[in-house]
Amino acid sequence: MIRILIFILAGVIAPLSVFAEPTLFSSPTAPSGPRIKLNVMTDEDLVHSGGRFELYLSVEIEEGWHIYSLKPLDGNELLATRIILDDNVFESIDSWQESSTHLIQDDAQAKLVKGHTHTAEFRNSFYVSQNVKPGNYFLNGKLLYKACDNNLCTLPQSLPFTNRIQVVAAE
Repeated sequence: MIRILIFILAGVIAPLSVFAEPTLFSSPTAPSGPRIKLNVMTDEDLVHSGGRFELYLSVEIEEGWHIYSLKPLDGNELLATRIILDDNVFESIDSWQESSTHLIQDDAQAKLVKGHTHTAEFRNSFYVSQNVKPGNYFLNGKLLYKACDNNLCTLPQSLPFTNRIQVVAAE
């Protein structure tokens, strides 16, 4: 009896799946976000113990898209771009600074926002303590951003980065 029921169900379901239009049942593919390229560099190749250096992040943003400022307009704090560094031996001297921003009428958010188009530059200064032994160290972190065009926004994205710092003994 069970075999007959299975054959009947298979006979009804199989033809439906053969003739069904696959796009009706498959989930739509999410639109891809913009191409964002991140370049990381320091202003010094070698840093002495007791010295300082600057870390620069340069972001190239695909035409027609924008990312948000580190310091957004009031009420837009959830849109802010953030830079997070993993634990490292260097002390941050300042807060992150950013290149000039633009006021953008963001139709995807239906509000005026402060952000970057085409490129964005971020920098921060770091102090190398006298206690840091000579050697190679890595600054690891991630750029957290949300990108929008005038129709849609991406989910928050994370771009990891790493940069090698060579510390030498103080002169």
